Amino acid sequence: MNAQNISVSGMVSDNQGPLPGVSVVLKGTSNGAATDFDGNYVINVPSDGVLVFSFVGFITREIPVNGQSVINVILEEDLQQLDEVVVVGYGTMERQNVTGAIATVNVGEVSKAPVVNIVDALRGQVAGLQVVRNSGQPGSAPVFKIRGNNSLGASASGADRLDEVNQPIIVIDGVPQVGGNLSEFNPDDIESINVLKDAASASIYGSSGANGVVLITTKKGKAGRTQVSVSTSTGYVDLAQMPDIMNGDEFLKFKLDAVKAGDPNAAEPLVAGVLDDIEFANYLAGNEVDWLDQVTRTGIQNNLGLTVSGGSDLGTFYLNGNYVRETGPLIASDYKRYSVRFNGDLNVSDWLKVGARVQLSKSFSDQRTAIVGFGNDGVPSLSALIETSPFGNLFDENGSYSKFATRDQFAVNPLHKFNESELDVNVTRSYINPYVNINLAKGLTYTINSFAEDRKEFLGRFQSENFTDGADNVAQIRTRESTNYLIDNILNYRKDFGDHGLDITLIYGIQESQWTEINNQATKTAADQLGYWGIGTAPSETQTISNNSSDWGKAYFAGRLGYNYASRYSATFTLRRDTSSRFYGSNQVGYFPSISLAWNAHNENWWFGGEEFNQLKFRFSYGEMGNDNITPFSYQANTQDVLIPPGNTDTGLIPGEVAGNKDIKWETSQQLNIGLDFGLLNNRISGTVEWYKTTTKDVLLFQDIPGALNNGFTRYPSNIGETENEGVEVSLKGNIIQSEDFNWNMSVNWSTSKSTIVRLNQLSPDGEPLDDIANGWFIGQDFNEIYDFNYTGVWQLDETPDVTTFGATPQPGDPKFEDINGDGNIDFEDRTFLGNPTPDWYGGINNVFTYKNFELSVLFEIVEGVKRFNEIYQTYNSARQNRPVINYWTPDNPTNDYPRVGENGAMAGSGGTFHRAIFLEDASFVSLRNVSFSYSLPKVWLDRTFFDELKFSLSGNNLKYWTDYKNAYSPEVTNTDQYPISRTWALGVKVVF
Repeated sequence: MNAQNISVSGMVSDNQGPLPGVSVVLKGTSNGAATDFDGNYVINVPSDGVLVFSFVGFITREIPVNGQSVINVILEEDLQQLDEVVVVGYGTMERQNVTGAIATVNVGEVSKAPVVNIVDALRGQVAGLQVVRNSGQPGSAPVFKIRGNNSLGASASGADRLDEVNQPIIVIDGVPQVGGNLSEFNPDDIESINVLKDAASASIYGSSGANGVVLITTKKGKAGRTQVSVSTSTGYVDLAQMPDIMNGDEFLKFKLDAVKAGDPNAAEPLVAGVLDDIEFANYLAGNEVDWLDQVTRTGIQNNLGLTVSGGSDLGTFYLNGNYVRETGPLIASDYKRYSVRFNGDLNVSDWLKVGARVQLSKSFSDQRTAIVGFGNDGVPSLSALIETSPFGNLFDENGSYSKFATRDQFAVNPLHKFNESELDVNVTRSYINPYVNINLAKGLTYTINSFAEDRKEFLGRFQSENFTDGADNVAQIRTRESTNYLIDNILNYRKDFGDHGLDITLIYGIQESQWTEINNQATKTAADQLGYWGIGTAPSETQTISNNSSDWGKAYFAGRLGYNYASRYSATFTLRRDTSSRFYGSNQVGYFPSISLAWNAHNENWWFGGEEFNQLKFRFSYGEMGNDNITPFSYQANTQDVLIPPGNTDTGLIPGEVAGNKDIKWETSQQLNIGLDFGLLNNRISGTVEWYKTTTKDVLLFQDIPGALNNGFTRYPSNIGETENEGVEVSLKGNIIQSEDFNWNMSVNWSTSKSTIVRLNQLSPDGEPLDDIANGWFIGQDFNEIYDFNYTGVWQLDETPDVTTFGATPQPGDPKFEDINGDGNIDFEDRTFLGNPTPDWYGGINNVFTYKNFELSVLFEIVEGVKRFNEIYQTYNSARQNRPVINYWTPDNPTNDYPRVGENGAMAGSGGTFHRAIFLEDASFVSLRNVSFSYSLPKVWLDRTFFDELKFSLSGNNLKYWTDYKNAYSPEVTNTDQYPISRTWALGVKVVF
C-alpha cells in the first residue's frame, strides 16, 4: 500500500455560510485525520484508501482515493438528521419525538425570492399552506391559510372576510402577532420557519392557533469572530399578466353592434351617432389612447442590507439594518421601508441567561391608485384603465391632463385624478421582546418572555377642488395607534430515565391589545396647495373629528406533557385554558385539550427495511381548538347617533344595527389528524402523508331579527353554524442525482381541502337548517359555492327555441341555459351548483440544481379546480364603457362563446340576471413562481482576500401564469379596482467578511 499526499478541498455550508467541524477520516485507520475543515488541507493517505467525510446533519460520503492527488467534496443535507431539533410552541423538540403535523420550511429556498413580504415566498413550498395575492399594491400583505377554511366568521360576507377569519396566527420568537403586516418585517432576519398544522401542534396556543400557526424564529449571533455581511439587489417590476382591452376599431365595432343589438335587419348606425363629439373628433384624427399603457411603467425594486453578528462564551449579538424601496408597475404607487433589528443574548452565569429582540421599522406608501373614486360619488378607480374610451382625450386644450376623457363624467382620466390627489399611508412600528432564562436545576428551566409593541399608522388623503366638477376639496388625516403587550411565564423540565424521556412545559401568560383611531376630515379648505396638511393650518368650511377605540385581552394557562420510550414510542398531551374578554361572564373561559401519538417503526429491533427502507413513522392526533374571532363587545348592543328632533343640532342615541347577546361563546373545532413519515434509500427519498378532518361547531354568525320584533335592531350574534373541513396532504423530497460536481434535489407537495357547511343560522319552522342564498351559503356545499344558471351557448338564427326564459321566447343571439327542472321555462328554479373558488387541489414542485459553485432553483405552483366570476367584464350592454375583447355573437359571427351585446342583450348590466353565469371562468393555473440562479466564488479564490463569501444572484418572482383566466391581471385577482399583480426580476450581490 503506497502512501501519497492528497489536497482535500471543499466545504459544507448552511444558509449562513461555512460550517466548522467537518470530520475527514481515513477509513480503517486512526492516522491522517483532519478536523476543523475550513479550506485546503494536505493529508498523507494510502493510494488505495478510502476517505470518509461526515458532518452532523449531512449525509456521510466515502470517496476512494484511487490515486487522486486532489479531492473536492460537497456534502448533501441529510433530510432526516438536518431537522433533528424542531421549533414547536414554547420550546423545541427532537424530530424523532414529534407527534403532530409540523412542516419545516427550507429558509434557504424561500429567501431566494425577491419579495418584500416573506409570506409571498412561501407559495408552493408547504403542503396545506395556500397563499393568495388579492392585490399587488407595493407593501400590501397577501392572505394565506393553512388547510383551508374552518369558520364562516361572524359578520362574514364574501371571500375577503373568509380569508381574514381563517388566517393562521404568526408567532415570532414566541410572541403571537396582533394585526400588522409582515411587509414591515425584514425576511433576512429569519432563521427558521415551522408550520403547525394540526390541533396537537397548535393547541398550546389555544384560540390563537385555531387556524394553524406559523412559527418564525429570528437569527442570533454565533460565538466566534465578528462577521459582517452586506447584501444588495436591484431589479425591475412590471405586471404579471395583462388583459386584452379593445382598441379603437374594436371599441367602435362593439358600439355599433350594441346599437343593432343583434337584429340582422337593423340599419347600420352612423359612427357619429355612437360616439360623442370628443370621441368622433379623435376618431377622425386617428387619435387613440391606451389608458392601461399610459398608467403602467417599469417599476424598480432596491434592497440593501447590512448585518453584523458575532459573540463569545459570554454572549452573542445580531444587528441588521435594511432598506427597501419599490416603485410599483403603476404610477402613483411607491413603497419604501427602513428597518433595524437587534438580537442580543447574554450568559450572565451558568444558571442565568438574558436577552432581547428589538425591532424598529418605518414604511412610507403612496397609494393614490386607490383614491381615484374615493369619496367621489361612485367614480370608478383602477377600472378606469379598462373602461375609459380609447377615443378620449388624454390632455385638454391647455396641455394639462383632461378632467374627463369624454363628455361622460364617468369616463375618468386616471392621470388627472392622480395629479389632483394625495393618499399617503405611513406606518411606524417598534417593539421590544426581552426574556430571562433561569436554570433552576438540572433539566429544569424557568423563562420569562415578554413583549411590548407600539404601532402607529398615519393616513393623509386629499382631493383638490379640480379633482372633479362641482365638488369642493376634501382633506383627511386619520391616525391609528395600537399597543400590544404580552408576558409569558414558562417552566420546562426535561429528563431521561434510561429508555424513558419526559418533556414537561407549563405556561401562564396574559396578552392585551388596545386600539385607538382619530379621524379628522374637512372640506373646502382655504389652501389647495397645502394638501391634507390644510386641516388645522388653514380655514375650512366644514370640519369633523371622530374618535374610535377598542381593546381586548386574554389570560391563559397551558400545559404540555411529552413522553418517549427508546426513540420508538412518543406521546404528547396538551391542555390550554383561555379567558377572553370578547365574551361575557362564564362564557369567557374555554378549555382546549389535545393528544398525539407517534411510533417510529424503523427503530424496532425487528425492522426489516435496512438502508432501502430506512424510516417509517406513524402519527395520530386529536384536539379541540377555540376561536374568539368576533368584534370586541359584540355581546352588548351598539348604538348610533340621531338628531332630536329632526333639524335640531342636539344629538341622541338610538339602537344601532346589532343587538347584544351575552350568551355567545367560543367557536370550537374538533380536529383529527393521521400522518405517515417515511424514508427510502438512506433518506435520499423521504416524504409525509397526512389526512385530517375538522368539525367546527358553535360557529359565530349573525342571525337576522324579524322586522316585527327587532325594536330597531336588525341582527344579533349567535353560535348556530357548523362546518366540516377534510383534506389530504402529500410531501416528497428526493436527491435525484448526487455526484461530485452535479446534484439535483427535488421537492413536491400536493394538497386537497374541502370545506362544507353543515348548519347555518336560518332555521325552518320545524327547526331544520335552511340555506342562506343571500350570502351564497348552502347546506352540504362549499363556503363560496357558485349557485347560478348553467350557460351552454347561444341561440342561432336557424334554431327554434324549445324553452322560454322567464316566460319570454329567446331571440337569436340570446344565451342558452340548462333547463334543470325540465319545465320548459328558464327561471330561478333552474339554478345549480357550478363550482367554487376553493381549489380541488394545489401544490408546488421545486427543483434545485447545483454544479460546482453554480446553483439554479425553479419553483412551480399549481392550483386546479377553481371557478370564479370574472368581474373585469362588468357590463356589455349599451357599450358606454370599454371592455376586454370577447368573441360575442352577431348575425355575421354566429359564435357560441358569448351572446349578443346591446340594451336588449342578455348581458345587460353587471347585476343582470344571467351576467355572472355567462362570465364564470376556470381560474386554475400553473405558475412559474420563483427562479433563482447564483454563483459563489470558490473558497480557494477568496483565501488571499478578506472575503469569506462573495455571491452573485439573479432571481425572479411571479414570472408566468399558464391559465384560461386570461382577461385579468392574474387568475387570483377578479376585481378591476384592485391593484394588479406584479412580477419581479432582481440582480443581487452578497459579500461576507
